[in-house]
Amino acid sequence: MEYLYIGAGIVLLLIINRFILAPIRRLAINTMMGLFLLHLVNTYGSLAGLHHVNVTPLTGLVVGFFGVPGVVAVTLFYLVI
Repeated sequence: MEYLYIGAGIVLLLIINRFILAPIRRLAINTMMGLFLLHLVNTYGSLAGLHHVNVTPLTGLVVGFFGVPGVVAVTLFYLVI
């Protein structure tokens, strides 16, 4: 009977990892990559004629959810404004 509980616990951990932790991990990786690219845009964007992009919670959310396309969208948004 103990092995049944151990097996059920392992299955439960796999389900938690697949449906809860994996999307959070993906969001964290997208956010880090996007904020790094946003930093590069802010640092070297003036060489290409791009404006400074403010890092706010809203831009962080957009960059976190969309990653690299989010950085492009936020940069183009600040370029138009």
